[in-house]
Amino acid sequence: MHEAVATSFHLLRPLWLLALIPVGAVCALVRWRQSPQAQWGGVIAPHLLNHLIVQPGRGRRINPLYLVATAMVLGIIGLSGPTWRRELPPFVEDKAPLMIALELDPSMGQTDIAPSRLERGKQKIRDLLTARAGARTGLIAYAGTAHLVMPLTDDRTVIEPFLAALAPDLMPVPGKNAAGAIDLAARSLASEPVAGTILLVADDLGGADATAIGRATGHNNLVMLSLGPRSGATASLGSDVVPVSVDSADIRALERRIETRFQAAQSSAFGVQWRDDGYWLLLPVALLSLLWFRRGTTVAWAVALVIAFHAWPAHAQESSRFADWWLTPDQQGRIAFDRGDYAGAAKLFADPMWRGLAAYRVYDFLTAAQEFSRVETTEGRFALGNAQAQNHAYEKAIKAYDEVLKAQPGHFAAKTNRAIVEAALKAQEDKRRKQEQADPAPPDEKADETRVDPDQKGGKRIQVTPEDLTTAGAAEAWMREVQTTPAQFLKLKFAIQATAPAGTGAPK
Repeated sequence: MHEAVATSFHLLRPLWLLALIPVGAVCALVRWRQSPQAQWGGVIAPHLLNHLIVQPGRGRRINPLYLVATAMVLGIIGLSGPTWRRELPPFVEDKAPLMIALELDPSMGQTDIAPSRLERGKQKIRDLLTARAGARTGLIAYAGTAHLVMPLTDDRTVIEPFLAALAPDLMPVPGKNAAGAIDLAARSLASEPVAGTILLVADDLGGADATAIGRATGHNNLVMLSLGPRSGATASLGSDVVPVSVDSADIRALERRIETRFQAAQSSAFGVQWRDDGYWLLLPVALLSLLWFRRGTTVAWAVALVIAFHAWPAHAQESSRFADWWLTPDQQGRIAFDRGDYAGAAKLFADPMWRGLAAYRVYDFLTAAQEFSRVETTEGRFALGNAQAQNHAYEKAIKAYDEVLKAQPGHFAAKTNRAIVEAALKAQEDKRRKQEQADPAPPDEKADETRVDPDQKGGKRIQVTPEDLTTAGAAEAWMREVQTTPAQFLKLKFAIQATAPAGTGAPK
């Protein structure tokens, strides 16, 4: 954390620091004019003046000049725009999407790394999931073929039981098809608005060359957690190979690489926006100003204590009235928004865009859509489309995205979201039509009699396809309806995918 702040700290408006030069010059001039030599030099001869000056004793009073100078320096630094935090565009995640590809070749059973390479790899994956709590992560298992265990999800508890069940004997074909696993991970990240990261947890690349790996990775970032001795293939990845360690140093290194590459991808896709944190310096400037706007610091400190006492009233209503003296509704809303109090921010904001954003963050998509509909800008239309999509008002969402694309044909996020919403609308319509065909409206009259055909051959046959086993809810449905273990479920799933045509979940 401290390292990241140190490397990203900069000034948004550094030319304001030039104002320190006249401030220093004026302070030096005033300080010289306060000296006895400057005050009496024109009246008493210099050779006599030095003998007439009596040095005053060291008092406890602070020279007001120093207070003014300090306040001016702090104000200038604040105007220069110190910042160390990025400000993400609305609706953009602040965590990198990550696909983890875990090798399950029999070589991962070696015990040169206790308790074994595979178990240590699982342990490191769990540590990484814990460190990235709330971030979207997916899991792939591979040997001779690659298989999607879990698509991107922000719930790590869904991944953990399947991660624990992974073993080499579940794989249909042994091998080290790292390029196939990377290609499957890249396809899983294809719908993301910015490039994600692929983490390869393996002991070797299986002879895959850098060209094949680069082609499979695409525009995503590739990092490898090495669980075996360094080879020529792993050496080709250079600094993107992180060796496993006995402590958490490897996890910290992986986190830095993942977030750094993700920030670079966001910068290229959306542009870099830095949060101006210079306003924090207003507080010490205001406190210092209390010491010199009146004669005598005792009175000034008394006023400061009174204001501080009223700044923390017992009731929230009094606090709101006090804040109204100094801050606009939008400023109060932004403070609550930055603190994570989105519900309170939605009530404080006057700007409809910010009211909508705050409502969106607390999943009040209906209110968010109402507020965004009042914003006649491209950003407002895009936000309205997102809110309507969350409300499952897909047709209204598509209309909003079309307005955005009409104004900005190259709006990548609007194109991506429109395609997702259009697919959801089509799936919804298909499901409705199938239900109407399968369950026609029953007649009002009851049947006269019911007969059973003694020659019937059984019910309808249902064929399970590889796609049925790679959806986000498939694992949960199987575990709820079928009495089986995660290992048995995964073994069946991998076997079906291994026999599927190319491109349906198991790269050849």
